[in-house]
Amino acid sequence: MLVLQEVKLFRYYSRLIPLGVKEELLLTLSEVADKLSSSLRHARNLLGQMQEANWLTWQPSVGRNQRSILTLHLGLKELQQIIALQFVEQGSYDKALEMLDGNQQWFGSLLKDTSGASQRLGELHLQLTYYRPFSRIVPHEPQRNSERFFLRQIYSCLVRCDADGHIEADLAHHWQHDSSAKCWKFYLRRGLTFHDGREITAPLIAQLITKLQEQSSYQQDLAHLASVTATREHTLVFELTQADLGFAGLLADPKYSIQPPSQLSTSSKRAIGSGPFQVVSHTKEKLHLQAFPHYYACRALTDEVTIWHVPTFKKKKLTLDGEASAVINDDFPQLPTCRQYLQCLDKDQGEASALDTYRHASGYDQASMIQSETQKALLEHGCVYLVFNQRQSVLTEEQRHWLRAYLAPKEILQAVGTTEDLQGLQAATNLLPVWTAVYTPLAHACPLPKKLSIAHYDQSDLRNAAQGIAKLLQDKGVETSTMGYSYEELQVHIRTDSVREDLVLTSTSLDDNRPASAYRWLYADPLLNNLLSPAQKEWLTTQLVAIRQTTSLENYLSAIEPLATAMINASWLVPLYHHKQTLRFQDVLQGVAITNWGWPEIKDVWIEN
Repeated sequence: MLVLQEVKLFRYYSRLIPLGVKEELLLTLSEVADKLSSSLRHARNLLGQMQEANWLTWQPSVGRNQRSILTLHLGLKELQQIIALQFVEQGSYDKALEMLDGNQQWFGSLLKDTSGASQRLGELHLQLTYYRPFSRIVPHEPQRNSERFFLRQIYSCLVRCDADGHIEADLAHHWQHDSSAKCWKFYLRRGLTFHDGREITAPLIAQLITKLQEQSSYQQDLAHLASVTATREHTLVFELTQADLGFAGLLADPKYSIQPPSQLSTSSKRAIGSGPFQVVSHTKEKLHLQAFPHYYACRALTDEVTIWHVPTFKKKKLTLDGEASAVINDDFPQLPTCRQYLQCLDKDQGEASALDTYRHASGYDQASMIQSETQKALLEHGCVYLVFNQRQSVLTEEQRHWLRAYLAPKEILQAVGTTEDLQGLQAATNLLPVWTAVYTPLAHACPLPKKLSIAHYDQSDLRNAAQGIAKLLQDKGVETSTMGYSYEELQVHIRTDSVREDLVLTSTSLDDNRPASAYRWLYADPLLNNLLSPAQKEWLTTQLVAIRQTTSLENYLSAIEPLATAMINASWLVPLYHHKQTLRFQDVLQGVAITNWGWPEIKDVWIEN
């Protein structure tokens, strides 16, 4: 039965609801016809259609004016949800919302419960939900964890860099540097285009890099770049003032994704990229992506991806970015848990709803809702850490040493009544889990300032840590204040050198170009650079410049590790936690891997026909 026909039938069914649901009703056909405002013949046809759809049971009695038995199987909300579900399966989201009386929370709950992959007219559609809207997804603006994942879906770089520091071809099919590692050449593939059809050429990329050099967020990275020129239509030449054996790894960073130079001066959310997916629409309600048919490499297996913004309420849990999320707690009928759901060690399991029988009877694809316990886990390559503000704080070196020993990760969580397992965290002993543990020796207690302030990004894991630290400091007689900033607010304070708090809680997660990403973190992270003293920053910069002049990209992590260890031992910062990220998905989704950002590799999602 077509969904629109069911909508018409629903209007008639709703007129029967006042008679009573899920109980046997003794009625004559004439009484039913009166309720339906129809003729006897039409009422008989309507009852037959509703019974065929398993909405009700009609047991007619023989003889004129004899009372028959009518049993309505579904309440109004249950039936609304079943029909809205069919609209969602067809991609008719506006009609689904209309069927749910325009109730956004109910609509969001339905979207969460139906997340996953499905076939529509021979194309594979992936529908997911996320607890917040995405900011504008462009490479040149500071991006959070999930936005960086989508940078990889929407854009390509000149080259790729894997987790071990090996460079692979992307838009450039070949690259080389001279013996001094001061001159790098990249050779572009032919026939490359942006999503809007414009050709990608070497002169255009040279123009892009030149414009990026002018932006403050790129000046530290590109301070040693003397010039970038296009010697031919498909040949780029980078001239450096210093040797850089890992320069290709820098250009493999999401920050250096290839975009039209004109996009740097526009504010449109419909970004134009060069990667496997193009942006169809980007609003506060959803991000809609479509496979780019002219992508130079293997086409994405997924034809369309829609990620809906579904605000969450009440019951807290952690999400990919470690921020507060929740399970909707309402009176709406609930479907089984998502076909695919992204989470950070969420232990809450969904229950199958009472609608199973009716979805099956109305032709809903039960196989697509099969529960799966398949999980893939990843200990994130990053860290939640505490930085002592060396530019503003009154703390002495002795006080920093003692605080580093006193503010132990487990004790911080215990102070707010939780544990690592409950929060999906693992106590950190260095900035990266692959680095050798740095153990903190016992320090002699020393007098602390009467007041200390704590700043943090306004996300749940950092908020919990700030509250725990405040509690531990208060136990020592220190008056504390905490200030949570939105991502955008703290970025403004960083740019204006106006971070005033004594302690700052922050976190980082490396991208898939792991060695280069770790290097960029220590070399150019704006918050870290803002909090170190000028002498500390100069020391760190000198050490990192020496590494890139003499060390191959594959050896970056081992070369950087002693610097991280030295900063911890000097109590410039304190590593606290690593996130445990898990991706849970259904058996109908095959070949899906978890990425560095905790999201599934959406271009590789497929289902059997």
